[in-house]
Amino acid sequence: MEQPSRIEYLKRGALMGGAVGVCLGFAFGTYHILRFGPSQGGYLSTLSRYMISSAGSFALFMGIGSFIRSEPSKNMMLKQYLEQHRSHGFANLPVEVLERKRWDRKF
Repeated sequence: MEQPSRIEYLKRGALMGGAVGVCLGFAFGTYHILRFGPSQGGYLSTLSRYMISSAGSFALFMGIGSFIRSEPSKNMMLKQYLEQHRSHGFANLPVEVLERKRWDRKF
């Protein structure tokens, strides 16, 4: 199973941040309009300005954050390493040889 690329993580983070930003922009814009009234452009202009600016900033930060945190997980890297080195033990000897030497010892 292959992990998504870092660009895919960036896109997902930006999309999620944009959605959250639109919702928060709607809430804050509505509050501003109810409290102080619309600006010179009217209700729709004021509300859309809040929504767009909030969506843009949230999308930027969530996209960058998702991109930074999208490094391969350590468990996947450990699993791949163990699969590659599964049949080898100490000093790169096969495990069977090590087990045979261990049990054939005479004390």
